[in-house]
Amino acid sequence: MNFKGQLRTLFNEAHKYQYADISDTPEKVKQKKPSYYFTRVQWALIMLSALIALLTKGRFDKDFAGYVVSGLSLFAGLFFSFILMLLDSFQKIDFEPYKKENNAKLMPIGVRLKNYYKKATALSFYIIILSMISICLLSLSLFNIKIGISSTPLGDSFMGVLLLWGKSLLAFLYKATTIYFLLDFLWITLYLVTSFYDYVFSEYDEVKLK
Repeated sequence: MNFKGQLRTLFNEAHKYQYADISDTPEKVKQKKPSYYFTRVQWALIMLSALIALLTKGRFDKDFAGYVVSGLSLFAGLFFSFILMLLDSFQKIDFEPYKKENNAKLMPIGVRLKNYYKKATALSFYIIILSMISICLLSLSLFNIKIGISSTPLGDSFMGVLLLWGKSLLAFLYKATTIYFLLDFLWITLYLVTSFYDYVFSEYDEVKLK
């Protein structure tokens, strides 16, 4: 599989696990699939990002951008280490007892366990990609690259006004997109943590003391 194919598969898997549970069947996953690609939370983040971009003026503060870039770099490293830990833990699991021919009752548990590792890995890689995109976008503020302009050489002519509107739209899209990726990074990180919590406690609940 080439780079584009691998990246597409990564995005598809990460997107799927944002609405599918690890115990869902393929049929149930299809039923849960959002009608307009994005989940409800993602649509809410898109609208919130656009609103923040409209209500705030100016570019990102250099200090803010620097702190966020440093934090994102740290998180990217942490999640990469987490992926390696997941891989090491997965390779140590003996799935032989979970096979259908060995124990049909244990097979759903094995499928759920395997899907959890796939979900955690896909979302962790997705978080790393989100952090890299956010770092690239915020770097425009750090390097003092101007996205928008307040005037054009064409003055108040029709083309000048049109160019000014185009530049303003570009500045808005840049700011809204950057805010969206930052919010999506926070959301997916929180979602992964809560999913991990849910899985761990469900495993604890499997132990019956009565």
